[in-house]
Amino acid sequence: MGAFTGIRAMWAIAWTDVRLLLRDRAAAFFTFVFPIIFAIFFGLVFGGDAKKGKIEIAVVQIDQGSLASEFVASLRKMDGFNFTPVASEADGERIVREGKASACIIIPDGFDRGLENIFATGKGPEVPVLVDPSKAGETGLLQGRLMEQSFAMMAKSITQPDRMKKQLQQARDTIAKSKDVDLSRKLMFGTLFQNIETFVNDANKPGEDGKAVIGGDALSGFSPMQFEVKDIRKQRTGPTNAYEVSLPQGIVWGLMGCVTAFVSTLARDRQRGTLVRLRSAPVTRWQIVGGKAIAGFVSCMLVQWLLIGIFAAFFGVRVPNPPMLMVATVFSACAFVGVMMFLAVIGRSGEGSAGFGRSVILIMALIGGGTLPVFFMPAFMKPVSMASPFKWSVDAIEGATWRGYDSQQMFLPLAVLAGVAIGGFVLGSMMFRRAMRE
Repeated sequence: MGAFTGIRAMWAIAWTDVRLLLRDRAAAFFTFVFPIIFAIFFGLVFGGDAKKGKIEIAVVQIDQGSLASEFVASLRKMDGFNFTPVASEADGERIVREGKASACIIIPDGFDRGLENIFATGKGPEVPVLVDPSKAGETGLLQGRLMEQSFAMMAKSITQPDRMKKQLQQARDTIAKSKDVDLSRKLMFGTLFQNIETFVNDANKPGEDGKAVIGGDALSGFSPMQFEVKDIRKQRTGPTNAYEVSLPQGIVWGLMGCVTAFVSTLARDRQRGTLVRLRSAPVTRWQIVGGKAIAGFVSCMLVQWLLIGIFAAFFGVRVPNPPMLMVATVFSACAFVGVMMFLAVIGRSGEGSAGFGRSVILIMALIGGGTLPVFFMPAFMKPVSMASPFKWSVDAIEGATWRGYDSQQMFLPLAVLAGVAIGGFVLGSMMFRRAMRE
């Protein structure tokens, strides 16, 4: 019965503090609303198209023939694309999978032979294209431009009689050696190839304007190359959108608002003598401390999951591991309850504790990823950020969302947050006795 009464007393103190926070419009705004606005704003900033440039495409040239080299050279001249040569198909697939290129074009062995035998086989060479399906717009544009270049190559062959005659002769030889084609058909194909050769010779004679009679449009409806598209699923090693980066920043400001609000509340209670009056009530010092800690914990959890819920529902933020994310938010809330308990009583007076606490919290938020993500910071700032519990809270939240940490990777940020929670709560509780006597 005594234990139940003590728990009920702690909850009563906690609920009173939470209600006071919610009734204070300014404190409620900067604790629950401002972090949402802040995270959305920075999500828009990080999601801008200021860095938009050429589409990165990898090219693997296995066939080193003249036609293959000519085709690759024509690709390099295409506007809007940046073609990077890679050594092998495996390297090209890895680059696409890692998100360093939107697609990889493979110029296979036998490319030249395929183009030269196009009239004998009835189709051009097969050209594998490895694409990232998440970039459908970019890869769709690429496929259209590849088809355009293949027609240009074919048109160029027709406008070069020597190359065309070579292809026709190879087609004649292939059919002549075939055992599956009877004599009558061989004669028919021979006549057809002769007519094509005559057509090419006549078409390449200059017209009245001095130009060849035919151009690239004469081959519409025919595909000189067969582009075989293969989807390569990109490894999700980074955030899928800017809001996955700005969400932890919003959580930092939400936690900062909670801690600042409760530090100010505790400081005001000290200044007004509320803590002394509570001590005279039928509650123990630990029940008062526990009630204040529960109020801070509930507020920290509420602001974190409010942000997570809004950004998951409306801004495409992934929550691949909800249990891990719950653990991360619980440890973050406990850590900042410890910070709150320590900062609220570190000064000799309530007013001094409030001013000092707000300053310390602001500095910790700034160096811990509150305005600029830690991975964007200069190299000399990253070790400094490790002194801020906000940095470890951001690591834990990112680890449970877009970074996809496993339990071993999550151990360090959670261990640091647990240490902050225990150290802050123990020191704060020890100093709380002095504050209640003042």
